[in-house]
Amino acid sequence: MTDTFSIETPHPFDLVLERTIAAPAYALYRCYTEPDLVCQWFCPKPWRVTEAKLDLRPGGATFHRMRGPEGEDVPLHGQYLEVIPGRRVVTTDAYTGDWVPSAKPFMTAIVTFRDLGNGTTLYRAVARHWSAEDKAAHEAMGFHEGWGMAADQLEELAQSLPAETDVRVQPADGTGGHSVVPHLACAGAAEAIDFYKKAFGAEEMIRLPGPDGRLMHASVTINGQMVMLVDEMPEHGMLGPKALGGTPVSLHLGVTDAVGVADRAVRAGAKLVMPVTRQFWGDLYGVVEDPFGHKWSIATPGENAPRTTEALTEAMMAAGQPG
Repeated sequence: MTDTFSIETPHPFDLVLERTIAAPAYALYRCYTEPDLVCQWFCPKPWRVTEAKLDLRPGGATFHRMRGPEGEDVPLHGQYLEVIPGRRVVTTDAYTGDWVPSAKPFMTAIVTFRDLGNGTTLYRAVARHWSAEDKAAHEAMGFHEGWGMAADQLEELAQSLPAETDVRVQPADGTGGHSVVPHLACAGAAEAIDFYKKAFGAEEMIRLPGPDGRLMHASVTINGQMVMLVDEMPEHGMLGPKALGGTPVSLHLGVTDAVGVADRAVRAGAKLVMPVTRQFWGDLYGVVEDPFGHKWSIATPGENAPRTTEALTEAMMAAGQPG
C-alpha cells in the first residue's frame, strides 16, 4: 500500500510549503475539512473566505468563495481526489465534482499531516501545476508568502481548538487498510467460506480449526476487504443469526454490476430479500440473505447521483419517501 506520509516524488512543476506546526494533526485536519473553520484561515488576510462547501469523498466537490479588501469576489471550484482523515487531503481544480472537467485546470494540492507527537505536526502542502508557466505564474503571485501566511493562520486556529479528551480511533497499520472488519458467526463456518467463494468470489486467507473440528478463526477477502468468520460456539455465547432469530446488521458490497452479483449469490444458495432496482439516491441496490442468516446489501453507485444532504433530501421527497 502507498505510504500516506511519504514525501511525494518531486516534480518540476511543484511548489512546496513544509513546516512543523505546534498543533496536533487531528486539529489541522479539522481546519481543512470543517467549513466554519475553513472560513477562518484558508486565505491570507486581508482576503477572507466567506463560504465553503465541502463534499468529503473522492469525487466530491469543493467550493470556496474568497472576498478581497476591495470587494473582489473569487469563486473557486474543485474536487477531492483523496481524503484520509487526520492524515492526507488531495484536491484538484481539474474537476468541479463527480469527475466533471473544469474549463482550465491550474493545479493539484497534496496536503499531508504527520503527527510528530507532543502536540506537533509535520505539515506539508504541495501545489503541483499543469505546466511550467502555471508554476511560474503562481510563484510570481506570491505562493510562498501567501501560503506561508495562511499556514500561520492555520496554526493559530488549530491551537485555539479544544483538545480532544477521547482516544482517537486510528487504523493500527497506519495505511487506512482493514480498519473496520466484520466478524461473522456461522453455523458451519467452513461451508460459509465455500459459499462466499461461489457467491462473492472470496479468497481464503486463513482457517484455524479447533480440536473438535470447529473453526476457531478464519478470514477471507471479499471485494478487496477482509471478513473474519468463526463457527457457532453456544458454550461461549457465540451464536449466528439463525440461532438468534435474525439480525439487524447487513454487510454492504459496492460493485460494478449489482444485478449480476445478486444473481450469482442467489445461484450459490442465497435468498433474494430485495430485488436490485434503482433507488432514489441514484444507486442500483438490492439485498440478499446468505444460507447462514447474514444479510448483504449489494449496490452499484449511480453516475452523478446526489451525495450532499440537501440533494439527497430533495431526491427522497421527490420519490415520496418519508422524511
